[in-house]
Amino acid sequence: MSQDLFDWVLLLGRWLHITVAVTWIGTSIFFMWLDRTLEVNEQSDREGHVGELWMVHGGGFYHVEKMLMGPTKVPESLHWFKWEAYWTWMSGTFLVAAIFYTGGGTFLLDSSVSDITYLQGVMLGIFSLFGSWVFYDLLWEREFTKTKPVIGHILTLAWFVGMSYLLCHTLSGRAAYIHIGGMLGTWMTANVFLRIIPRQLKMVEASRKGEPINKEWGLNAKNRSTHNTYFTLPVIFIMLSNHFPSTYGHELNWLVLLVISAAGAAIREYFVVRIQSPKRAKKFALMGVALLIFSIVFTSESSIDSMDSVEEVKSMSQIIKEKVEKSQGETTGVISTVESFEKTSITPVVEKTKSLSGIISFDGVVPRGKKLRLPRACAKQYKGDVYSNEVIVNNSKVKNVLIRITKGLEGRVYSDIPESTVELDQRGCIYRPRVIAARVGQKVTFINSDPVFHNVKSVTKKNKKFNTAMPRKDQRIVKVFKKPEVFLKAKCSVHPWMGAYIAIMDHPFYSVSSKSGEFKIKDLPYGKYTIEAWHETLGTQTREITVGEGTPANIDFKFNNI
Repeated sequence: MSQDLFDWVLLLGRWLHITVAVTWIGTSIFFMWLDRTLEVNEQSDREGHVGELWMVHGGGFYHVEKMLMGPTKVPESLHWFKWEAYWTWMSGTFLVAAIFYTGGGTFLLDSSVSDITYLQGVMLGIFSLFGSWVFYDLLWEREFTKTKPVIGHILTLAWFVGMSYLLCHTLSGRAAYIHIGGMLGTWMTANVFLRIIPRQLKMVEASRKGEPINKEWGLNAKNRSTHNTYFTLPVIFIMLSNHFPSTYGHELNWLVLLVISAAGAAIREYFVVRIQSPKRAKKFALMGVALLIFSIVFTSESSIDSMDSVEEVKSMSQIIKEKVEKSQGETTGVISTVESFEKTSITPVVEKTKSLSGIISFDGVVPRGKKLRLPRACAKQYKGDVYSNEVIVNNSKVKNVLIRITKGLEGRVYSDIPESTVELDQRGCIYRPRVIAARVGQKVTFINSDPVFHNVKSVTKKNKKFNTAMPRKDQRIVKVFKKPEVFLKAKCSVHPWMGAYIAIMDHPFYSVSSKSGEFKIKDLPYGKYTIEAWHETLGTQTREITVGEGTPANIDFKFNNI
């Protein structure tokens, strides 16, 4: 199937899913409201009368009366509310399969989350939809949950928490959220298909025959219907969260999901009981709002300072300069500041330096990345199939290898922060380049060159985290990292295969190999060092080197796939 046709299939599938979902959810909310708004008519002499309600809409009045089955004769024309639920589930399941189970799991898996295989991911996703229903249904068909429903609520909540944690730690964040929504949607639809409708059919048939109505059927059907109404707002949130990577892309995305789901359930409780129990309703409304406020604060971007202004960058330079001066003072015991250094008659020693260069080569069969199914706007930028870019080898030369000095620079502090900006581009739904390096305090610019929604999420242990949406083509954001770190990772939560490594260096002696495998480390002072060549897939190599008069200025590395 062509990408254009596939996109149209997804668009029409989403249109159908949203349309029938709105119909089903609207019906569910309406009937829950109706049941709690009916007023008993004391003057009614109709056997089976429960309550009635007058409404106005569309230039007329509607008179609704609820009658119990049994005492009330079955109407000749009876409308059943069920196909809205069935079509919602069928269209939703189709979308899950089309988006997450095609293309080798391009959107399903995220290597930064777990190393499970495509088959394992699919099986886990299917279990979340169908296996979870088996647990839920068996639980609520037991006698102890009928007599003590609080036990059922606790165990259901525990299952929801456990599945949220499991999926968010195995699948991509986006896939995990949608599968949790699918799990709840399956419970809701199966409640209608396997429990509510069959029991109502039995009640209608018994009423038609004039047989006694088993009240247990009605109570059970009502219980499942009540469950469905509390699942409604969490499911709607999950459907919407697909467009907000600040939720499913958060490092504690499972907790975000739980908190907002709890907020949704609390807000739903407000609407359910606000007429019969106003005080209880207000408590749950406050609880829901408090949980939402917590979610907003919790997921707000805790980013590093951008420090775009020259003054702020200079202030960082001054800090490093002071460290240099302090280091000089401690080392010489004579020169404690730049000013005192300038006043002395001592001639500063100019260190001898040498530049190192080399080539990173590869021997063997080049490993191919994962085949990707890209959005149309990105796919059309390529000719033919597209693969992930963990390994790029051109004519046996390896790109994106970080070469750096790891030992031999101890005690040195470098204040010469480059004014140039290091750029990391999101182009064709792939980060380019895959590996970059920048100095502490140097500007790093993230670019979205695609006409699609991306976000930049930092995976870091030392620098402050950020998760910034980039919805516009040619959008740029600038970050400055304050602490050395090898490696900080940038990723796009919307497209989980997109990732890049950023080495934040506290010295200038490093390089990243070009597409021809070449690298160069400039002006390295004479001395003994350990030099390292790192590649995310091919591994790490180290060498002990001496830089001085007569020592080689060339050092090569060779990787293989053994």
